[in-house]
Amino acid sequence: MSDMETRQQLLETAARHEDELEQAIGDFKQAVHRPFAIGEHVHAHISAHPIPWLVGSLLIGLWLGSRNSQRS
Repeated sequence: MSDMETRQQLLETAARHEDELEQAIGDFKQAVHRPFAIGEHVHAHISAHPIPWLVGSLLIGLWLGSRNSQRS
């Protein structure tokens, strides 16, 4: 086998491995991104409609604060 044939085979192997690596990295990014998609969805929803969340948190805070003052 000549040096050119060996070099060509090595280049083809390297290109195939590079494609496999790119596919594996893409799969990994997608697998890591999935668990955080719910958090991004909730963040987008809260950002789009903040008033109900603010009012709800205020009411919960008042309720918890009134329960604590009744115990004293």
